[in-house]
Amino acid sequence: MWITRMHRICEDVNYSKPLLAIGFLLIVHNLLILYFHQPKGYVVDIYSVLPPFFYGTSILCYLISSTVLLSDRGVIRKFGILLLILNHAAILLIPFMLGYYSMGRADDMSYIGEYFHISKTGAINGWDIYPGSLILGAILSIIPGLAANGAAFIMPVVFSFIFTGGLCLCCRFFLNEEKLVNIAVLSSFIFYLGPYNFLNVPHALFFAYMPIYIFILSRYIRRYDFANAVLILIPTLLIPFMHPFIVFFAVFLLLFLILFGRLLKRFIQGDYRRATYLFVVLITGFFSWFIYCETLLGSFRRSYRAYLQRAAEPVLFETTEKLARINADFFKMTKLLFVYYSRYFIPLIVISIALVLVYLRRDKISQFLKSRMYFFLIFYIVFLVVEAILFLNPMITHEADRLTNLNFMVYAQVPLFVLSLSVIFSESKLFNRQTILLLILLTGTWSLSLFGTFDSPNIFRPNAALTYNEVKGMEWFYEARDSENIIVPLSQIGRFHHLFDDGESDNYIPVPDHFGYDFTNRSFAEINLEYGEQSYVILLTLDELLYQEVPGYVEVGRYTAEDYARFRNDWSVGAKIYDNQNIEIYPTFRSK
Repeated sequence: MWITRMHRICEDVNYSKPLLAIGFLLIVHNLLILYFHQPKGYVVDIYSVLPPFFYGTSILCYLISSTVLLSDRGVIRKFGILLLILNHAAILLIPFMLGYYSMGRADDMSYIGEYFHISKTGAINGWDIYPGSLILGAILSIIPGLAANGAAFIMPVVFSFIFTGGLCLCCRFFLNEEKLVNIAVLSSFIFYLGPYNFLNVPHALFFAYMPIYIFILSRYIRRYDFANAVLILIPTLLIPFMHPFIVFFAVFLLLFLILFGRLLKRFIQGDYRRATYLFVVLITGFFSWFIYCETLLGSFRRSYRAYLQRAAEPVLFETTEKLARINADFFKMTKLLFVYYSRYFIPLIVISIALVLVYLRRDKISQFLKSRMYFFLIFYIVFLVVEAILFLNPMITHEADRLTNLNFMVYAQVPLFVLSLSVIFSESKLFNRQTILLLILLTGTWSLSLFGTFDSPNIFRPNAALTYNEVKGMEWFYEARDSENIIVPLSQIGRFHHLFDDGESDNYIPVPDHFGYDFTNRSFAEINLEYGEQSYVILLTLDELLYQEVPGYVEVGRYTAEDYARFRNDWSVGAKIYDNQNIEIYPTFRSK
């Protein structure tokens, strides 16, 4: 009854303009919150830094944009898309506005150092086997005169929008109906990249680039002309310099188009044999770079040797072992699925329901919808095979996190999700029951992806941001120290040398869990140092809080608050020589 009444009201009143006015005011409010926020250094849960109202406002802005896009055309619709873009940008700006040096550690630090190295010397380091994004980052640092870490913030923001734009273009190319395109625009702004929306690592940046490549490739297959041939040739030549996983995906995709072009032609017309030329170009380019790059050859030799010696294991086994270590019960797995992987899990449920409906209503559903659904279902399965190979192969291994976050299936999932929503909500009109359910589903999926896009205890991970306090502390330490011995409980402290591009190294002394403390009264130096040996101990806030505040890590319990208290009161540990909020440095010495 109330839905009918609302429907009548909305027919008489143009509600889109006041809704958009409210939305833009809320966006301005969120941007002001970010602008006036005072950095507080490192925190484990980045979501706790900003007020809950900020996130509620972001969700409301997405809902307003969705309402406008599903009910208006022309200029009003364009303003709805602009609101989506500004809302997306406000989220992506959070790490920079919180005053972090970088949103990632480890590889991120090395790549920032490589930006600096390339801009300073004009050459790439020997370890840099996929320099594509790093050259772009260095150029971005040189031309506008940005700091290297500033370029590292801009790069992922730009590629995140490239990813979203690429998905929109692909959907618009294949799904010609306006209603489908509107749903596609809304679906493309879901945070599919997760934490990689903020990281300047090559595999994530070029993963985000691939929807644009698929769009250009589709145009080339559909219609051959000089412009399309040049547009597809240039990025194909550049793929070998991106990342081995991207090369593997592109090779697999082109090979599939060549071998199964006749099958695909039954659903969407095109000359799929044209992929043959691109396949030859890609293979030639990759092997030329492979042979030329000694580091890449050495990496392959190490992987092959590890495989022969059974020292490597498939990523799937590593992932299973990690889940077993954190004692992942039903509640934890459910939370992980619906928060961290909602961007994959919810569309999968919708797609499954839609496929059943397509089968049951096969005589009533248009041939256009059925052919598109079958076409993208084929690619969904093909990209699933790509993921399975990367997960299960025992030779070329990688971090599980990179494969579980950057899932190639998303390229086919988004258009398939859009088509599935159209099948399920085929009778949706202005503010009827189906439209309201569609808005709830899209907004709910976007909201869950928002709370899974930052590393946080919500998804059993700590905030990985690097602070200026830590960078300044390590700069001071490297200038002031008189010994290369370093003890760090957890962090890859050697990455700071890559960050500073100083060419130096440390003598890292490993320590056992709990600093080696047990029921005896042995001191820290007695446990970890040789007679007459001196070292510095560096404690980062991240290391200290990791096993105290992050679910999953707490259960493993490698370090506790008592361990750190005992360390600070240990007689063999000297007085603190440096303290800058998120980093503490202590000397320690074992006398003879």
